[in-house]
Amino acid sequence: MIADCAAAALAAPPSRGREKWLDELCWHDWFEHVKVGGLDAPRLEPRWDTSGERFERWRDGTTGFPLVDAGMRELAATGWMHNRARMVTASFLVKHLHLDWRLGEGWFAERLVDYDAAQNEGNWQWVAGTGIDAQPWFRILNPERQRERFDPDGTYCGRWLPEWGTDGYPAPMLDLAAEAAEAKERFRAASR
Repeated sequence: MIADCAAAALAAPPSRGREKWLDELCWHDWFEHVKVGGLDAPRLEPRWDTSGERFERWRDGTTGFPLVDAGMRELAATGWMHNRARMVTASFLVKHLHLDWRLGEGWFAERLVDYDAAQNEGNWQWVAGTGIDAQPWFRILNPERQRERFDPDGTYCGRWLPEWGTDGYPAPMLDLAAEAAEAKERFRAASR
């Protein structure tokens, strides 16, 4: 199937979209090889907090961070989520809420209509900074900066958060800078 997708993309006229699609196919293939080869075990495990209210607010899209909440509500409503929102919601769960990436991976596995085990696990470990080919553990996506950069006019967030900008929208549930510093300390301790 991957070969058929790649062949179709290569037959299309060159474009930025085609190149991005081919790049994504390569990642898909990479994660399949990692999983089949048994190399998908996490390489780094920081101290995780127990789930509870923080996980529930993430899951329900009530964190007070619009891009995180919009992504989680899109997932709940459609079974799908934009790729940028997937990265931001995953980073938020792991690096700001300090929850095990497996909680998020499991939730996505239950909800995504485009679920693929190797792809989902590989991407979660990549974002978490724990996998075989992970982003650096100290890279933490700030959901507010990501929203300003990728949804500057609020179209995406406004679509999924009708109460955004009103008294009905929750206040941010945490201090981003403080939790990012805590995440760096936990990952630094785990990498020693």
